[in-house]
Amino acid sequence: MFFGYIFTKKIIDNQIVNIIAYNSIRYLITRDTYIYKNKTASQILKMICADFSLKTGNIEETGYIIPYRIEENQTILDIIYTALDLTKSFNNKKYILFDDFGKIALKSYEKMKLPILIDCDKYAINYYHTTSIDKNVYNSIKVSVKNRKTKVISTYIEEDATNKKKWGTLRKFQRLPNDFNSVQAKNYAKNILKSYNKINEKIEIICFGDETLKAGNIIDILINKKIKNMLVEECTHIIKNNEHIMNLILSSL
Repeated sequence: MFFGYIFTKKIIDNQIVNIIAYNSIRYLITRDTYIYKNKTASQILKMICADFSLKTGNIEETGYIIPYRIEENQTILDIIYTALDLTKSFNNKKYILFDDFGKIALKSYEKMKLPILIDCDKYAINYYHTTSIDKNVYNSIKVSVKNRKTKVISTYIEEDATNKKKWGTLRKFQRLPNDFNSVQAKNYAKNILKSYNKINEKIEIICFGDETLKAGNIIDILINKKIKNMLVEECTHIIKNNEHIMNLILSSL
C-alpha cells in the first residue's frame, strides 16, 4: 500500500510509537540549478532521478523536445513541473508525477483514473469545500523570448478581459526558451491561460480507507448533488485499532 522513508520517530511513555514517513517525492523539494538542451520532460525527470539516486518506475514518454533551458536555484519539483507545462503547451496533455511504491513515476491524466466515487454527504466522516483565486489562478499570461542572434527580447500577453473585471489582474510571467518563435510563444501563453484562468476548487475529506488510493489518482466526488472529477493531491492513510481512515486533499482538474 505504501513504501516510504522514516523521517521522524516519536516514542510516548515507552509504548506508543508515532512514525512520520514520506515517499520518494520528498527528495524533490530541495533546490538546485540545471541547464539542459534538447530533452523531453521524461528525459529530464530520468536525469534528475539518476542524479539523486532515486528509483524510477513507469515514466511515460512526453514527446515534446524542449530546446534549451536554464533553471537556476529552483526546487527540483518546480524544474520538473516547468518542463511538463512547456510540454502541455504543445501536445495539450497533462501528466501526473507520483510515487509508485518507492519508484518515481509519470503518467498522463487519463491513465490515473480510478473507478471510485465518494459521496461526501453519505460516506465522509467530515469534509471541507473551498473555492479560491488566491493561488495558482491567473487571468493574464505574459511570456518573453530573447532572440539569440539579435538579443532583442519580445513579449506576448494573453488575457481574459471578463475575469480581469471580476478578479482584477492576476498575472503569471514566464521566460521561454530562446528557440521559441512568435507563434510558439503565443500558443504557449494561450494554453497556459486555459489551464490557470479558473477558480481553484479544493475538497478535504476524512473518510473510510481504500488501500488502492494514492496521491496522483483521479476519482469522482459527489458533493452538493454534483459529481466532480478531481485529482488526489494528498492521501494520508491512518490505520489505528484495526480501523482504516483516509485524509484526502483533492483539487479540481
